[in-house]
Amino acid sequence: MENRARLLALNLIDGIGSTRLRRLLETFGSLERLWQAEAAELRQVEGIGAQLASRIVAARGFDKAVQQECALAQRGGARIVTLEDEDYPTMLRAIPDPPLVLYVRGTLPAQDTAVGIVGARLASLYGLQMAQRLGYDLGLRGITVVSGLARGVDGAAHRGALKSGSRTVAFLGGGLSRLYPPEHRELAEQIVRQGAVVSEYPMGMEPMAQNFPRRNRLISGLSLGVVIVEAAKRSGALITADCALEQGREVFAVPGKADAATAQGTNHLLKQGARLVTSVEDILEELGLEKTVHSPSSIVHGKEEKSDKETIQSPLMEEERVLLAQLVSDEPVELDTIVARTGVAASRCASVMLGLELKRLVKQLPGKQFVKWN
Repeated sequence: MENRARLLALNLIDGIGSTRLRRLLETFGSLERLWQAEAAELRQVEGIGAQLASRIVAARGFDKAVQQECALAQRGGARIVTLEDEDYPTMLRAIPDPPLVLYVRGTLPAQDTAVGIVGARLASLYGLQMAQRLGYDLGLRGITVVSGLARGVDGAAHRGALKSGSRTVAFLGGGLSRLYPPEHRELAEQIVRQGAVVSEYPMGMEPMAQNFPRRNRLISGLSLGVVIVEAAKRSGALITADCALEQGREVFAVPGKADAATAQGTNHLLKQGARLVTSVEDILEELGLEKTVHSPSSIVHGKEEKSDKETIQSPLMEEERVLLAQLVSDEPVELDTIVARTGVAASRCASVMLGLELKRLVKQLPGKQFVKWN
């Protein structure tokens, strides 16, 4: 059995993981030597008890199981990347506990400039808007947005990146053939076409609760920094922040209302020294990333397209000009006030203002207030 197949076999063992594998390799020096070790020798390694030692020995007969797993991946449209492969992501390879195996649907480059965005599943409208806007603005600069495909903030961040035309990567807490949550199946397919859906778990593994905290280390591991948009006092998003700190990544937080449950975690992070984020510029400045805005087609295809200035100055519809004219000073104007002044229906007004926001002509503030983009 070759090393690549050995890693696949080890990954099929419940409880092995990258941390224990590292200890095993430190003890035996190589996968070849590990494959020859007796159960008694394996038990001498920290964290390897009698049961796990027996499973490792049994895995040497997993040739058929490995073949079946490869066939499942192929049928599911996934490729398998192991620590032995050159196209294993550089950022993940450098973390203390890199996955033995990655199952990938879509395109996951070995090297990429990426930022993670995570937050509450039961997010507020403000949280969803901030996540989508940050995902969009990062994407416009050719930065990959990494998240976890969860309900709420994660999904909004992915959608923002997709709208920008840029790449986005989703890490799952179960196997690729057990997509969770099920209502994000269409979103996952969109991500596959424009980025990648990735799991370290075998194809058929159920999305068990204990998998998600470990999944979070991959979101931070692939990223230069992680933005927490909304998080309760006890939240999985805060686990991602802890992973980021352990991995030497930057931690950012979007401030929220002092009395909002979904702001308790993010506001605590800010007290602890996380970088405050109100716009994408805060992230770019801290990470030293380029601020140039690209058009969606230039991000996807690498072509020279219209500059940011040309995009911003594209002709406006009459309705857009009327609404934009309501923002005559630096003072924020509430959406309800714009509706009252113009007579435009509230739902239509909100839609047009979002379009102006994506054109970087207006900026939305908390409380559905708008100001001109300076």
